[in-house]
Amino acid sequence: MAVTDRFAKRATLRRSVRLLSEFRFEQSDPARFYGALADDTAALVADLWQGAHGTAPSGRTVLDVGGGPGYFSDAFAAKGFHYIGVEPDPAEMHAGPAVEAKATYLRASGMALPIADGSVDVCLSSNVAEHVAQPWRLGAEMLRVTRPGGLVVLSYTVWLGPFGGHETGLWHYLGGARAARRYTRRHGHPPKNNYGS
Repeated sequence: MAVTDRFAKRATLRRSVRLLSEFRFEQSDPARFYGALADDTAALVADLWQGAHGTAPSGRTVLDVGGGPGYFSDAFAAKGFHYIGVEPDPAEMHAGPAVEAKATYLRASGMALPIADGSVDVCLSSNVAEHVAQPWRLGAEMLRVTRPGGLVVLSYTVWLGPFGGHETGLWHYLGGARAARRYTRRHGHPPKNNYGS
């Protein structure tokens, strides 16, 4: 089965509804939301690898740029990948299971990865590009560290889409600063994700 066929097979309404229904738990139960997202992402990347190479990804190295608190490490390990997470924010790294994970974590920026050229099989970045000033530099770094014939997956939330404001979603259409003020009034703390930062 071709890579595009595998991807199309996964792009179903049922999958979208399942992931969107988990989104409501992002703030109240991050392990539930990010665990579901991690399982879906690891399965997608494993399918893409299988479709492109005709073999299972067992033993392949995946570099997760913006790996955050580590919810993806177990999901990728379950698919046979050797997982390496990259996260620039120490507070984010310590907000979940990253510190207990058996995976390798690096504190670094995706804009200047401390990784040798062509040294990973898969380079993944999920929901990071919308937070960097020059996302093309992030993409160039991801391509640089990926081996020839490897796989690069750059996934991000479009800020002008319905969930572009992340937790301030839909209200961000009235302006990012306004949406952040509303969120702070309603929840007693500022949103984790601010438009333009």
